[in-house]
Amino acid sequence: MDFEYWIELVNKVVNIITGPAVIFSVWFLVAQIRTQIKVGKAASRQSIAEAHQEVTLAGLDPLLMRAKLKLIKKEELSIDEEVGLRIHMTAILRARENHFYQHQMGMLDDEEWKTMRKALGTLFIDNKLNLDIWNKSKSTFNPEFVSIVDEEIDMRKDTFKK
Repeated sequence: MDFEYWIELVNKVVNIITGPAVIFSVWFLVAQIRTQIKVGKAASRQSIAEAHQEVTLAGLDPLLMRAKLKLIKKEELSIDEEVGLRIHMTAILRARENHFYQHQMGMLDDEEWKTMRKALGTLFIDNKLNLDIWNKSKSTFNPEFVSIVDEEIDMRKDTFKK
C-alpha cells in the first residue's frame, strides 16, 4: 500500500461524506429560512395588533369621544372636534395602507388581509365625514390602495344616509 492509494481512499471517503453534508447544509438553511419567515410574520402580526390598539385607544380621547357622540346624535361638530376626527381618521387610513404594504410583501396572508379589508370598509358606513376625509386625501395614498378602499366604499354605498 503506497501513499497514492491512501490519498485516493481518503479522497473517496471525503467525496462520500461531502454529498450528504451538502444536502444536510441546504436542508438546515431551508429550515432556518422557514423559521425566520414565521418569526417575521409573527412580529408583523404583533406590530399590527399594537398599532391597531394604539389607534383604538387614541380614539378614546375625550375630544374624539365627544365628537363621535355628536356624530351619532347628528349634532354639529366644533372645529376642534372635526379636526381631531380628521387627524384620527387619517392615522387609521395610514395604518391600513401599511397593512396593505405588508400583505403585498407576504407578511400578511390572504385571509388576514381579507379581514382587514372588510374592517377598512366599515369605517365609511353611515359616516359622511370619513368619506369626505378619504375623498380629500386619497391622492396622497398608493394608487392600488386607493382602488381597494374605493371598492370597499362602493360595496357599502347603499349604507350612506342621504
